Amino acid sequence: MSKGKEFTMSTFPRGNTDAPLTLFIYATMNGYKAPILCEELGIDYNYVTVDFEKGEQKSPEYLAINPNGRIPALYDADEDIFVAESAAILEYIATKYRDKKSTLLPSPEEDMGRHWEVRQWMLFSATGLAPAMGNAMFFNRIAATKGEVNEYSIQRYTNESRRCLEVLNDQLKKSGGPFLLGKDLTIADINAFTYASTAYWAKVDTSGLDELNSWIKMLMERGSFQKGLEIPFARRGFFGPPFATQEEIDAEIQRNAGQFTVTGGSAAADGEKN
Repeated sequence: MSKGKEFTMSTFPRGNTDAPLTLFIYATMNGYKAPILCEELGIDYNYVTVDFEKGEQKSPEYLAINPNGRIPALYDADEDIFVAESAAILEYIATKYRDKKSTLLPSPEEDMGRHWEVRQWMLFSATGLAPAMGNAMFFNRIAATKGEVNEYSIQRYTNESRRCLEVLNDQLKKSGGPFLLGKDLTIADINAFTYASTAYWAKVDTSGLDELNSWIKMLMERGSFQKGLEIPFARRGFFGPPFATQEEIDAEIQRNAGQFTVTGGSAAADGEKN
């Protein structure tokens, strides 16, 4: 059973509780990251579903939490602070609960080299993998289905996504696995996983990337990842075969095309932020 408890924008706990963290998320690649980490740590947490279909990421209530109008965000009742950006949130949670599992992000005092190695790969995902995959998804799955077929953009971002996945594959070879940095899971794995595992949705070919595909399969079978991918709700179609049925894929195609519309020419129309 998941450790998460759902609240609304107006009812999430603002005082100190046994579960001080509240996640503001939606069922997207960036939204799944923090629930996976909380489940991995085994901590109780709260979450608010910021419903894109209702435009809640642009509501005055949410803009007061994150003026950028993107998910995810986090509130820590112990410190009475908000944090935005998925990578920053992962680092915040791993730091706050380092006593539970320090290998997720070792402190500089504990292991300076390992600390910066994790952070380096966090930034690789935030500045390389996620933007490339996000744009490949947009131009392949959203713009194209609405008649906006930009072959240059499709090729550019599909090729760059494949290159980034090859970098991950090479790193898994170099580290000896089973995780990106060797024998221990780190937040760098979580940060990269949600985009790498949805290459099907971005229409990026992962054939020949054996280490990467084995890593994805391993994490898809890990309990914390399975639970986290259910919060706030599952969208198995993103992951394609063998993790989704054709019915789930077809349903997601219909839902996605209707949900994310092209507005103002922006490729970041889905309310997400890395």
